[in-house]
Amino acid sequence: MQKEVILTPGTDPQKMVFSPGIRAGQWLFPSGSAGLTKDGKVAGPDIESQARQALKNLGEVLEQAGSSWGQVVKVNCYLTHPQRDFAGWNTVFKEFFPKNPPARTTVGTSELIGPDWLIEVELVAVI
Repeated sequence: MQKEVILTPGTDPQKMVFSPGIRAGQWLFPSGSAGLTKDGKVAGPDIESQARQALKNLGEVLEQAGSSWGQVVKVNCYLTHPQRDFAGWNTVFKEFFPKNPPARTTVGTSELIGPDWLIEVELVAVI
């Protein structure tokens, strides 16, 4: 089985330290996404803004690979403030998966790479 790198618009392959996504057969494995805008800024101070941006970023990988939200089979989420932000994460999750949601794991972590990051999301989808 060959692997194919999935690039999103604006990705400079010469500057990449990891791929936005990898296709292996009919499976898509996007890299984890925090709630960062294209210019690398945190989308907002709240979980809802950051969660929407993280999922929007993942949506670009899905689209580039020829997949969609309906093809997502598993989502993993990491929250720096799980007790406080779990309800907000659920609200945004339901916006993207209103019916037949994928399997999901949500865990708390003491910190993520960016000091203002509240969330990082990863997923697996079928193409």
